Amino acid sequence: MESLGGQCVFASEIDPFARKTYEHNFKASNANLFNGGMFNDDIRKINPIDLPDFDVLCAGFPCQPFSQAGHKRGFDDTHKSERGNLFFNIVDILEAKKPKAFFLENVRGIINHDNGKTFKVIREIIENELGYSFHYKVVKAIDYGLPQLRPRIFMIGFKNESILSNFSFPPKIPLKFNMSDVWNGECSREVGFTLRVGGRGSNINDRRNWDSYLVDGEVKKIMPEQARKMQGFPESFEFPVANTQAMKQLGNSVAIDAVKACAKVMIAHLKTLKPDISLSINNNQISKEDEGFGIKSYLGSKPTLLNASGNTNFIFEILHLSPHAIDLVNSINTRTKLKDRIEKIHSLGGDFKFSKIETESMEYNLSMVDSLIPKIISTMLLEFYLNRTNAISDNLENVFNNINTFDTDLITLKVKVKRLLIAILLGFFAGKKWDGGYVSNGVIVVKETGEQVGFHIIDKKSLENYLFENIKFDTPSTSRHRFGNLILENDGKIYFKLNMQLRF
Repeated sequence: MESLGGQCVFASEIDPFARKTYEHNFKASNANLFNGGMFNDDIRKINPIDLPDFDVLCAGFPCQPFSQAGHKRGFDDTHKSERGNLFFNIVDILEAKKPKAFFLENVRGIINHDNGKTFKVIREIIENELGYSFHYKVVKAIDYGLPQLRPRIFMIGFKNESILSNFSFPPKIPLKFNMSDVWNGECSREVGFTLRVGGRGSNINDRRNWDSYLVDGEVKKIMPEQARKMQGFPESFEFPVANTQAMKQLGNSVAIDAVKACAKVMIAHLKTLKPDISLSINNNQISKEDEGFGIKSYLGSKPTLLNASGNTNFIFEILHLSPHAIDLVNSINTRTKLKDRIEKIHSLGGDFKFSKIETESMEYNLSMVDSLIPKIISTMLLEFYLNRTNAISDNLENVFNNINTFDTDLITLKVKVKRLLIAILLGFFAGKKWDGGYVSNGVIVVKETGEQVGFHIIDKKSLENYLFENIKFDTPSTSRHRFGNLILENDGKIYFKLNMQLRF
């Protein structure tokens, strides 16, 4: 990416030997990355909102759960929370920072893992929850001139890209050199074996062999010098570690030329995209030039107003419930488990008392809209998850009629909730403290029929009413956003989280 004009502003690598290699090769050209504390180790430690702003997220989430070398455990793999589920850390970063594009890499087996369910989840989250396009292709190193197959899936996407995208992966090119060039001798193979991490030392005639070659009539084992060439690294790239670690790093690496070729067309495509829509409005009521609008489209899946994340968890203290009931409640795994767990808590004498929102930024933003909003929304969430009243307008009316503890009337409650919906649409993000301003002045709604309706902030009442009548609560993934279980804290108190997601 640096060779294409990019600058790395944050990197994360947990393996100490890989960290040593990374710093050895890049500290001289990017001192700020290392001196500024932006070379992270464990990606699970960071708060995504604290990352510096950036344009493109490049990442490879762990191959092991999806590859034939592993146990094919996919997203159910929770071994030290370090493998399959790290995909959701990527999701959290995309959600919080909203870069213009992403470039992800994985083994090709991810496409068919768990009968295609794993890949389906990845694509649905990226497209439907995060609002990115999703282009993918199984790319081989040999497609871009390097002498090994090394099939990997490359996934590239762009924020708010039109469904009429003309992005395409670059065309294949001929081999730049062959294995005889790699060995500086006559090799029996023109194209080498795919570099791997384990399984070295098989007989050259064994079908599992990948590191032995017949060169000038002699059997030779591949070493970092040859593997570096096969992966496309320049001769200046050094591995200040033992050969065993160097081979491990090379076996885990991407093929440089393949990534560079795809990144080049990604950057070129980025330059054709316009992140915002600007319109001029002239009628009897409004005369505005170059007004910024957001877009919400019903074509395909219904759009979200507020995506679920750890930032949108509401925490309730559970009163009058014995700790012995925790396992009983958490073991409920029905199709409607959230509703059933809440009902079970009530049947065992437990009461829900709103405690706080999980993150300070979200609590700050809601309170800026109105100091009563956190309490109102927490009550509406209970109504939604218990009685499945998902329409905001119906939900609020039920809350007022059955649980009203707000010491105000329904009209006032509606005004407060409408203000919140406007603020979410045009103003704040859940993971960042809001300054009270709007990032756009209106929204264009694309209906299922393709008909388009525009709302501008100058006609705020129409926009508020539209949102109030059309927004619904939605149920996000309980495992991904870590809610829906009873939790016994060190202070002896029992807590339960509910998550807020809003959809048109």
